[in-house]
Amino acid sequence: MALWDFFNLGKNTASPKLTGLPLKLEKLLPEFDDQERAKITAISGLLACVAQSDFHISEAEQSEIEKSLSTWCKLSDQEAHVVAQLASEEVSALASLEVHTYTGTLEKLLNEHQRVEVLEALFQLAASDGEVAHEESEFIRHVSHGFKLSHHEFIAARATVLQHLKVLQNS
Repeated sequence: MALWDFFNLGKNTASPKLTGLPLKLEKLLPEFDDQERAKITAISGLLACVAQSDFHISEAEQSEIEKSLSTWCKLSDQEAHVVAQLASEEVSALASLEVHTYTGTLEKLLNEHQRVEVLEALFQLAASDGEVAHEESEFIRHVSHGFKLSHHEFIAARATVLQHLKVLQNS
C-alpha cells in the first residue's frame, strides 16, 4: 500500500493536498515502509500542531516532540531531531489539513490502547512549556474524537497533566 493511500489520496494525484513532509520522510527514512512513514507523518503532524496551537513552539516542546517521536516511531535521536525540525518548519501547512487526516491514519494503524497513549503524549507535549493552553486542550479533544475514543478516555488522558491546565490556573 502506498503512503498516499493512508491519507486517502490516489496514487495518480498530480498535486496531493498533503505537505512535502511525506516526500521528505521518504528520502530521509528509506528503510521504513510506507505504513511506518505514514505513522511517522501523522504523529509528527499532530505533535507539531499541538505545539503550534498557542502560536509558539518552545524549546521544551521541541524536545518533547523529539522524545515522543523516538518513543512512538522507534527513531534514533538524530532521526527524531530531523523529523521534529521538518514537522515544526511545515507546521503551517500541516495545520491547514483537517485533523481527521492524521487521526484517520493513526486510527487504522494503532489499537485503542496505543491511541490513548498518543493522546497522553500530546497532553505531555502541551504541558512541557509549563501550562496546557485552552487551544491545545481543544485541539487534543478533536484528536480524541478522530481516534474514536470515549470522553472518559479523553478526561483520563487530560488528568495526567491536571496541574498544568491553564483554565484551572485562572480559577
